[in-house]
Amino acid sequence: MIRVLIADDHNVFVEGIESLISGSSEIEVAARCFDVSSVIKQLSHTPIDVILLDISFPQVEDGLALCEHITRMYPATKVIALTMHDDASLIKRVVKKGAKGYLLKNTTKVELLQAIRTVHHEKPYFNEIITTILLHDEPRNRKSGSGAGLKPNLTPRESEVLSLIAQGLTTQQMATQLFVSVKAIEFHRSSLLMKFSVPNTALLIKTAMELQCID
Repeated sequence: MIRVLIADDHNVFVEGIESLISGSSEIEVAARCFDVSSVIKQLSHTPIDVILLDISFPQVEDGLALCEHITRMYPATKVIALTMHDDASLIKRVVKKGAKGYLLKNTTKVELLQAIRTVHHEKPYFNEIITTILLHDEPRNRKSGSGAGLKPNLTPRESEVLSLIAQGLTTQQMATQLFVSVKAIEFHRSSLLMKFSVPNTALLIKTAMELQCID
């Protein structure tokens, strides 16, 4: 059973989300929290697999700080931002704070349950709408005044993996070519996503090309 905590300061919305989840045989709402302190207290004594977090909780900076706290102190607990904000810069900040998924509050029951299952199985979830928003966001502040790209500091192995990702190789093909395990490749892929502050492979390649990290 996947144990979910809903963190939102609007009781009616929380009840609505709980009603969507209630019909699932594999997902249960283990807790409902209406402020930051109650989330922190709940996590200290209740095992939670996935948190549905309203980033405006009650303000954006509070939600971001809470997201960072959760992912740092409870790495096994996955955070899905569930919010009305569709701003690309905010989505990127949420990802940087460690969220594994991002949903708008007009999401459907099917998508909500799919997102919960996906992040619970250690995979990020960003639907087509969110991905499109990020893809169409103009890169800002990525170059200094001298024109030099602000590239992330990659290890030699991360650079190799990045190049192979751009070539379209699968995780297994990359592992075979580099003589490492599949888990090692997955680790490097996750590290790359974090360093480039992007949620998925498509945006990783796009951003890396913009920064001239790959040809």
